Formats: sequence, C-alpha cells, structure tokens
Amino acid sequence: MDLASVAYCRIHPAIGIARVGGSKEFLIGPEVPNEERRPPSPKYGFKDKSGKLLRQAARFRIYGYDKYGKVVGELMPSKSVDVTWSVEVANTKAAWYDFDMAMDIPEFDGSQGTPPMASALRNADAKDRASLAITPKPRAISGRRTSGKKYVFDDGKFFKKSVPLGELQTDDEGRLIFLPAFGESASADGKPATTFANNVLWHDDVADGPVQATVSINGKALDVEHAWVVVAPPDYAPGIIAFITMYDVIRDAGWKLDPSLLPAKPSYTRDIMPLFQRLADNQWVNAGFGKLFGWRTPEDLDALLASLGDNSEFVAPLREAMFRRFRNPDYKEMQPEAIPPVYGDGMDLPPHDPRQWLAVTELQYAMLAKWAAGDFIADYDPKAKPPQKLDEYPVEEQPWALDYAALDNTIGGPFHPGCEMTWPMRQPIMYDKPFRLKLRKTQPQDYGPELTSKIALAPGGPLDGSAPGDVSRWMAVPWQTDTSSCLYAYVGYQDGVFLPTFWPVRVPNNLLTQEQYDIVKDVKAPLAERRAAFAFDNRKYWLRALPPRENYQAVINDFVKQWNEVGVVTQQPGTPLENARQVFPPVMHVELGMEVKSVKPRTLLKAESSKLDDRSVDADRRPAELPNPRSFR
Repeated sequence: MDLASVAYCRIHPAIGIARVGGSKEFLIGPEVPNEERRPPSPKYGFKDKSGKLLRQAARFRIYGYDKYGKVVGELMPSKSVDVTWSVEVANTKAAWYDFDMAMDIPEFDGSQGTPPMASALRNADAKDRASLAITPKPRAISGRRTSGKKYVFDDGKFFKKSVPLGELQTDDEGRLIFLPAFGESASADGKPATTFANNVLWHDDVADGPVQATVSINGKALDVEHAWVVVAPPDYAPGIIAFITMYDVIRDAGWKLDPSLLPAKPSYTRDIMPLFQRLADNQWVNAGFGKLFGWRTPEDLDALLASLGDNSEFVAPLREAMFRRFRNPDYKEMQPEAIPPVYGDGMDLPPHDPRQWLAVTELQYAMLAKWAAGDFIADYDPKAKPPQKLDEYPVEEQPWALDYAALDNTIGGPFHPGCEMTWPMRQPIMYDKPFRLKLRKTQPQDYGPELTSKIALAPGGPLDGSAPGDVSRWMAVPWQTDTSSCLYAYVGYQDGVFLPTFWPVRVPNNLLTQEQYDIVKDVKAPLAERRAAFAFDNRKYWLRALPPRENYQAVINDFVKQWNEVGVVTQQPGTPLENARQVFPPVMHVELGMEVKSVKPRTLLKAESSKLDDRSVDADRRPAELPNPRSFR
C-alpha cells in the first residue's frame, strides 16, 4: 500500500450490528455478502455448552482513500500508522417516547385525512428523567489484542442499578471488536410486562452509538469518517435473509442524497434475484412460505432462478407475470394477495389501510419494472459461488462488502417497530451521506410531553443527527416482549394458516426440528414417513414450549426469562442424490438447542379438521379470536 497517497479514512462497516446473547463466548457478525452462517459447533449450534446463546460481535476496520475517493487499502497499526478507537454507546429507551406506530405513515401523520396522532413520553411520571437513561462514559482503545475491564461499558445506571452495555477489544491486527451485553432485562418496580413495546419502568441492555478513530500516518493526522454500532436482539435463524433488508431501506433513502446509487440497469444477481431467493429461503422459518415457494412446490423459486434471470423475449411472460404479483409501494390500493405475504407498518384487524402489508421499496419496484421489461444485466451463473472471505474481494470492493453484509442480515420492515432498527432509518435526514449516520452536534432538545410527526421529521428535530442511544431508543422496551409478540397469522384459528407473518427470519414461526430432520435423513426409513417429517404442514411452532398464544402476558414474561433456551434455526447438510434424484434439499435449516423445560412441550398445528369454536387447543393452535394485535402490540 502506498501510504503517502492516503488522503482520508473511513470506518467500515458504516453501521455495524452486534447482537446480545447469554454466553461469554462470541462470534463475529457477517462480513461478506451471502456469507454462510454455519453453526460454530455441530452439537451446540449457535450456543455454548451451557445452552446460552453466543453473542454476535461487530468488527470495524479502517480504510484509507486517496484524494480521488479511490480505496487505497486497509490501515492497521504499525510503525508508520497510529490508530486509536473511541466508542460511546447508550440506552435511552425508557427516557424516550412510546412506540405506537411509524410516525412517517399517513395513519399517524394525518396526511390522508385522519386526525394526526402523537406519542407520549415513556415513564412520564418519572421526575428524574436522567435516571431512565443508561449512559456510560466513552471508551478508547488501541493496539493489537487489547482487552480488559477498563474497556467495559459498566458505569451506566438505570436509576441506581448498574447496567453494563458491552465492551471493546481489538483483534490480532488492531481492528476494533465491539462486544454487546448479555441481553438482560428487568423492571425497576418488579411488575410484569404487559405490552409489546412500552413497558413501564422496564429496561434492557441493547445500545447504540458512534464509532470513531484517530489515525495518523508518519505523524500526520488524517480525517476519519465515523461509523455506528447498533446492538440488537439475537438472530434465531442465522443466514436466512429478510425479504426486505435494512440495506434495501437505507439504499432507498440514500439515492435521494446520491443519485449514483441508481443503477442504469439493475443487475439480476445483485438487485433482483435476492428477492426471489429470500422468498424461497423463508420456507425454513415459516410454513406458509414453504407451501407457496418451497421445495418441490409448483412455484419452487430455487428451481426458477435461472429462468427468472433470462432477459430474452421468450421468458418475458414469466417475468411480467411475476412482476405483477409484487405489491406497489405507492400503497394506493389494498393488495392482500400480493408479494410479500408479510404484515406492514399499518397492520390492524380488521385491515383498513393498504399498509396492512409490506411492499418492496420504491427503488426495488423501479428495478423490478426494468427487469420485467428485459432491461437488466443478465449475470446469473449457476456455478458461481460467492466469496466467503473478505480478502477474496478486490480491495476497492471490501468497504462495500462490509457495509452490505452487516445490513443485509437485518430486517427492513415491517416497522412495528422492528428487530434491529426502525422507521427513522428510511429518512434521508438521518444521514450525512448514504449509509453513514449524521452525528448530532447540539445538545438534545426537550420535545415536550408528546411527539408528533411534524416535530419528529422536521429539520432540527430528533432525526436531524444522532447521538449515543438515538437509534435504539425508538425500539421496544424490553426487546424480549416484542420478539415474542410478533408472530404470524393473526386471522383467527384455522389449521394450516401460516401467513401473513412479521419477522420470521429473526423470530421463526414454524420450523424443521432435529427429530424431523433425523427422519428425513434416514434413507432406510419409508419414503412416505420421511416426506411426512419434511412436510410444511407438519413444521413445528417455534415457541411451542411456552404458554398458549392467547395467554399473551404469560408468553412475553416467560420469554423474558427463557429467551436463551429457545431453539435456533441452523444450516445443516441435506440429503444426497437418491436413485439419481434429489428427493430432499441438499441444504436444510434445522432447529437446534430448544431446551425450555418449564412448560411441557406441545405439538404444532396438525393438518386435521377441528371445530372453529374448540377452545381446548394445543399451545400453538390459535383460538377463534386472538386479541387484536394493536391491543398488545
């Protein structure tokens, strides 16, 4: 590397994602696009020997750029290069406002004729507002293989209780590793949780904040563009990607700041194919996706990827027909049967708003239209294998790969409120430039007892620059109550109803258990028995060991205690060819590590008739009328 050509630096990923877990052990989050998230342990999967979930650490790197904006290379501490990292994180959820609904949609802001809404302060009766915010001091770290107690964010408090928010380390090359906290949540007054998002006097230990660095080369200080770290709940289905990711959402916001993000022609493999691949891969976490797009179904999307990537006139009818099935993001009409079969920001029962369901972003819809017309780069190669290591990418692509990989493994909707981040991330006012959050340079303002869309979205408002804790404060408190609330099929009890759903790639709905997987893999077993074990109608309910869904408060409070014990959907080898046929998938995703024992496990939905008014159903069967999601969401 020509160090003399380095004019400035940037930290990548621009937004790094860490995830809580109960284990002291950890793994590094995804660093390349399409990274296979294989379980670290064949026996324990993504848990340690004691059954605790591994934490996901976020690793940050510094890249030097020349005066023309071209990547020169990664900078690491050496005799010529000095690097000092600085990180400040906070958790300010309890001191912020309630989450009621995304503030940038018409139902909330009143732009379609309904009265505008407002969200009240959380814990409004607490006079000492500062005691609600967990704000440890910043930490700085340098060198290689550096760690220790002084790098732990352990001086923040919720009232008088110490609440650690993670720690810093450096790896063998001096890159920064941010380790999250352990996912602990509690109530200051000992009262149980009652709702999905706004539990009074509760706190958790997720956090967020800026990642900065000072860099000098041969004694000359360089400007360094900061990054951000966001701590999120666990990923209970690593490697399965959401239909809309946070990368998609921020890219859609980013092109309004930088039109170069708009491709002249969409790439099939980068811009179009991922949507179809995600629809297919969701078969491992929601049985409805499996019945629509899964293995050996009439619309097995894995089998159609090559045809969908053909830009010839011969395939035009297929492309056009598929495009017509996507929901239009203008939300001008109700489209309940459109793709994706996912709830949206305005979900309610009965539905009354087109935002009852999720749509692709405006940019994705425009690229899909070009694809349908054959105006795209047909770059599909069935033999191509994506790189699995960062150094397999050219150095000029590595910053993009880091930014993409971190955000591609997050969820871009529905924002009710979401898993990792929520609706503010789609607002251009949040960013200095695409993917790089704007630092707030002024003191936080008092926005009063209620927050409206007009205040929230205005210049100088809470989105116009961020400080520690400002990204995660919009999320649910504690995170466990939201994770265990956002399930699927809030339509009244019917056997075999699995859709619509919320966030199955982080919060699985229906899955293939280890016992079912063993049967499928047993080539000596009768084929009919193996097919039955694999069948989507026989997939098991993820939270089957918790109380019945209709016992809502019991579910969310049990999950606060037992979130480490539920299963994780992990990639496993499938079956080889049998009589020259691929009878079952060559790769499967299987539940490992389900160890909840406080409630006797129950069997999932069975494809059998049942009276609609039968209230004595299994834990995972839905009663004739579940509570309206807005009564507890």
